[in-house]
Amino acid sequence: MASKPKLTVEEVQEFIRDRSENNLLLDGQEFTPTVITLAMELAISAYNTMPPFSSVNIETFPSKSILLSGTLWKMYAGQATLLARNTMAYSDGGLQIPIEERYELYKSIAADFQAEFFKEARDLKTHLNIESGWGDVPSDYSRFPDW
Repeated sequence: MASKPKLTVEEVQEFIRDRSENNLLLDGQEFTPTVITLAMELAISAYNTMPPFSSVNIETFPSKSILLSGTLWKMYAGQATLLARNTMAYSDGGLQIPIEERYELYKSIAADFQAEFFKEARDLKTHLNIESGWGDVPSDYSRFPDW
């Protein structure tokens, strides 16, 4: 089997366009390479513990797109946790001003990538499991001579 190209931190950043010039409301990039790497490891762990169990790593992960979905799921779920901690509404003279309002949006993005990850991962694991069952199945009739 040909080697699979592995997903890189730079590819994840490029996919979501996480660059300073695109993050007008943020100071720099939103996701650090450390966060992206941790999210990849957590996505791989989720894949490995999904039945049938496996033991792939970043080098042997069978699908770059499935790993991307899993990585983004974990990244946005983690960021939603941070945003939830910093959500606050400020009121001044009857005017309500939310200080942080991205929690629901990030939670929704994480849920979308989670659903995509699990569907694609289950489909792939089912296919690989069926494919591995097509080995030799001996028959009692195989010992009979050809007539």
